[in-house]
Amino acid sequence: MGQERIKVFIVDDDRSFGRSLKRLLNARGIAADYIESAVAFLDYVPPGQKGIAVVDVHMPECDGFELMEKMHDMRYRMPVIMITGLTEGSTCDIALQRGAMGFLQKPFSERSLLDLIKAEGMDAI
Repeated sequence: MGQERIKVFIVDDDRSFGRSLKRLLNARGIAADYIESAVAFLDYVPPGQKGIAVVDVHMPECDGFELMEKMHDMRYRMPVIMITGLTEGSTCDIALQRGAMGFLQKPFSERSLLDLIKAEGMDAI
């Protein structure tokens, strides 16, 4: 009686990081896609898609906060985990206040990401 498989969508302009994270999740049995921009995410993933978005805060064209706002406006019901490589005192608080289900600072541990994904009820972990 396994739960429905949920896909993780990694949205980050750092290709090396995004592809590495995708490989790591796939190796753990978690379906994951890497998408290199917020704009590409909105083009690729329909609002009704089930999943979890792992979104970088700092991206060109449309940053992670703007993407979360657009997802809300377009009625995505997908939880968002925000990630960043830059340290800014209030970024975590802002992300959580704006509706992110979690926040991780790069480099983060594999376990910390898996724990957040597991909190959403994924059975693959």
